[in-house]
Amino acid sequence: MYDAVTAANIPAGGQLVAGYIDKIKLEPWSAADWARFPDAIKVTIVKKASTNDGHVLDVEPGDATPAEAPGWVRMRRAAGADPTVYCNLSTWPSVRSAFSTAGVPEPHYWIAHYNGDPTIPDGAVAKQYRGDVAPGYDVSSVVDFWPGVDGKGSDSTGVEIMERITVTPPNAEQNTVRVFLSGSPGAAVVVRPRLGGDGFSKPMWIGDIFAWGNDHNGVGHNPAQTSGYNSKLTSHRRFDLPGAIWADITYSSTDPFEIDIVG
Repeated sequence: MYDAVTAANIPAGGQLVAGYIDKIKLEPWSAADWARFPDAIKVTIVKKASTNDGHVLDVEPGDATPAEAPGWVRMRRAAGADPTVYCNLSTWPSVRSAFSTAGVPEPHYWIAHYNGDPTIPDGAVAKQYRGDVAPGYDVSSVVDFWPGVDGKGSDSTGVEIMERITVTPPNAEQNTVRVFLSGSPGAAVVVRPRLGGDGFSKPMWIGDIFAWGNDHNGVGHNPAQTSGYNSKLTSHRRFDLPGAIWADITYSSTDPFEIDIVG
């Protein structure tokens, strides 16, 4: 993904581009700027936490603050969006702590760390790993499916959250919870460990996820994301279960956690 203050700096053939739609000091992208990328998926960024628009809130000096991020996320969810917060790797703990303090479930994260390594941190959907590449754009790696951006087309506000449930483990051993899904091609669950007061969550583990479809035949488990009982989570993670109407999720956790049922 390419992003830039000046849209003209981004290669015209970019298939995933991000730009600004509100103003603090610099002008936002114009309609002509966006039109340079007719076939691209477009990611809209806002700088002000008071702007009820956009896929992403920019949290960095001169723009929104970590303390303002939970309010923006709450506002965007009320508008039907599935929002993302952008911040530097060093700022990420402060942002997560702000959500824990406010009692607001965490959003998706786009993390900036200019070390040249495109590996996306666990718990994030994108990583900006190269900055200010000539003639003046940034480069990010992005997960295959970005909730709130992908799904219903390039102008999507995201997948539908059907239900959020809280799971209270009976013990710290291996347990199973059953969830019911939509049976749609986009059926999925998002497992969300809870944050502590320091902005971090205790590790939990997700094991095999066995799912069944409308024909009462198993649609299988999720081996690509859960190889046996060893998938460690320290932040939220999405597990796609296309066609599933119910699933058994194996887990181990010492603390309660949430599961979003989406589809």
